[in-house]
Amino acid sequence: MTDVTSVGSAPDSQQRLAALAFEYEQFRYHLPEGLIELELPSTRVAYLNRLAEVLLGYTLEDLLAGVYGPQLVDRESWERLGAILERDLAASTRRGQPYERRPGQQLHRVIAIRKDGGPFPAEVQGSYILDERGVPTGVRLLFRDVSERAARESEHARLAAIVASAQDAIVSRDLDGRILSWNAGAERLYGWTAAEMIGRTADVLAPPGAEGEVAELTTRVAQGEALHLVTKRRRRDGTVFDAELALFPVRNADGTVVAIGGIARDVSETLRTRQELERTNRLLAALTRAQSDFIREGDASDVFRALLELLIELTESEYGFIGEVLRRPDGTPYLVMHGLVISAVSEFAEFAQPYLANDYVFDNFGTLFGHTLRTGEPVIANEVASDPRAGGTPPGHPPLRHYLGVPIESRGELVGMVGLANRPGGYSEAAIAFLRPLLTTCATLIEAVRSERQRREEEARLAAALDRSELTLWEWDLRDDTFFGFAGGAAGMPEGRAPVARWLECVHPLDRAAVRAAFEAHARGETERLEIEHRYVAPGGTIGWALTRGRVIERGPSGVPLRVAGTILDISRRKEAELDRERLELLVRQAQKLESLGVLAGGVAHDFNNLLTAVLGNLYLLRQALPPDRTLQELADDARHAAERGAELVRRLLAFGRPEVERAELVDLDALIAEAAALARPMVEPRVRLIVRRGRGQARVLGSAVALEQVLVNLFVNARDAMPEGGVITVTRSLTELGTRRRWAPPELPRGPYHVIAVRDTGTGIPPDILEKIFDPFFTTKPVGRGSGLGLPTALAIARAHGGWLSAESTPGRGSTFRLLLPAASDGPTG
Repeated sequence: MTDVTSVGSAPDSQQRLAALAFEYEQFRYHLPEGLIELELPSTRVAYLNRLAEVLLGYTLEDLLAGVYGPQLVDRESWERLGAILERDLAASTRRGQPYERRPGQQLHRVIAIRKDGGPFPAEVQGSYILDERGVPTGVRLLFRDVSERAARESEHARLAAIVASAQDAIVSRDLDGRILSWNAGAERLYGWTAAEMIGRTADVLAPPGAEGEVAELTTRVAQGEALHLVTKRRRRDGTVFDAELALFPVRNADGTVVAIGGIARDVSETLRTRQELERTNRLLAALTRAQSDFIREGDASDVFRALLELLIELTESEYGFIGEVLRRPDGTPYLVMHGLVISAVSEFAEFAQPYLANDYVFDNFGTLFGHTLRTGEPVIANEVASDPRAGGTPPGHPPLRHYLGVPIESRGELVGMVGLANRPGGYSEAAIAFLRPLLTTCATLIEAVRSERQRREEEARLAAALDRSELTLWEWDLRDDTFFGFAGGAAGMPEGRAPVARWLECVHPLDRAAVRAAFEAHARGETERLEIEHRYVAPGGTIGWALTRGRVIERGPSGVPLRVAGTILDISRRKEAELDRERLELLVRQAQKLESLGVLAGGVAHDFNNLLTAVLGNLYLLRQALPPDRTLQELADDARHAAERGAELVRRLLAFGRPEVERAELVDLDALIAEAAALARPMVEPRVRLIVRRGRGQARVLGSAVALEQVLVNLFVNARDAMPEGGVITVTRSLTELGTRRRWAPPELPRGPYHVIAVRDTGTGIPPDILEKIFDPFFTTKPVGRGSGLGLPTALAIARAHGGWLSAESTPGRGSTFRLLLPAASDGPTG
């Protein structure tokens, strides 16, 4: 070897060595693998190259602060590395001898630990750093992150375990079709071992005559096609089974197909189960649909027929029936049909029509279906002609070769039965098992039909009773805010279930807010029970009264009300009676008050009239005796005019207190109304239209035409004043019989026939507190100077003088009606 000192001068050599040292430092710092140097025996980290810094996360500052070997790997890895170190050094170095080098280089798998605590798998190989005596003073370790390789190895191991333990047959083949792998699942499925099959082609797996299929499938998959199919395959013992195959190409990294993979399983039982399941699912779906249809539409006959048609199809029968078993009072059972289908034997369809009638009864116990009806036992008769239980069939009946009759039971009671006929090959116990879901559904439907039948009968009885009692039952569902009146017939009640807002439309507009508030207050728990009287508007606009009561009958888990139920009682008659009583009381009070006022007014007017006579006489004499002084004469004239106005007021008071009516005159009311209307029209039209509607026949009363005309004109003028914006006055005449129940007259008015002249206006109406006072003398709502307050009192006095009455009814905003009652004249025809 050439001595380095001979290569050049000392300075050149030193520069060369420095350059080589720098190149070596750069080389190890930028190595493509991590490099670590540890001092021995402290295991302090003396050096990390760039990649080691990146992989472990430590910096030069960390090394200066102190980083040691046990920090770089997990405990188990460090113990293994320590054992190697102990083994290598114990034999020589510990005895003061140079390190004995070992041939070759070993790789070790460790778990490295980053500075942040994150672990990763790494491969490590190392060598000792020796001093000039050959004694190790440190360890130089090269390492690499093998996370991806470890993950691949783990995945490969996992997949290999899956393949080895899979229940399905997993087989791989080369592109020529020779078997490369054969797992335990394939051994179980086909019967050949892996040793027997590896290296052979898969033709042996095909049933005889189908060997070409294997080659065809191999070619298609080798060309890159993935296949999924069900076909036939053969076992080692020669048996053939249904196999589900999944064949797929295996590709390398560049996508080239390098092998063929396949997964197979025996689906023979699955196919049989699937077919049976499909048949059962069709039946179950039909049963579910049947129940939904029945719940939605409530038509049992259509539901049973649809079920029966499907059942006949699924059992391959020709015809069949579903019937309900009922019992007579003595307990004897009989059958009524809910479904009868002979569609498969169309020429006998006409034969079935009479038996579909709801009133047709099957009660012949000497037949196959009668046996089930009598005993409740199923009947399987595959030789009907020789079966002793068969009692023959009626003329025109379809041929009966095979028969299955199955009872339908509910809670241990025979409630119906199903009959099927003429399945090819006959029937078995398996058919009965297949029918069990149908029997359960039919039992449920029959019970529902019975419940619905009973409910309708009970509702009909209840509704009949409630109709007579003017009571309606109702239910309020707070979950969807719907109202349902389900028995009775209260006027104005919407039919069926409707939103509460729809029901409130039937409540009188002025009462809706109070009714809604009462309902909501009870729902909030503010009232123990719901109870409110209110008006309602019946079809046609008739207004009645109702008493609504109810209480919460269902609450949610948290106590929130869910349903309220109660009654609506029509109290229109009671309210009418109360109103009649109030009106009669008012009329009695008015009559008594007018009687007293009349006596008082008559006395006062008579005395006051005497005083005014003296005053007027003296004023006349004074006027004659006055000197011709204009001022004095005007003062006397003013006094005379005031006294004359007082005399006119006295005359009105006398007419109110003791109206003078000439009873000898026979008055024609139609003529009277016409004359009064003609007299009033110039005063009321054109702003107000006056309409007179004649009554039937003639109407005559005894009395004073002048006084009665005064009454009518007064009513027309008052009606005009009640319609400042214009309107219509309607005058009608009718005849009524005044009995014990009287609405428009006081109780002292004698019974008998009365003519009624009604004057209706479309004005503003009269409030109730004002209506009570309109017949009081001197009471008026008109401005000063527009009315004396004696018009209506005088009109009432005139009506009373004729043996009749004057009544008033009014609704604010809808107008008023005044009715003049006059006793019909007995000496003239009335109508």
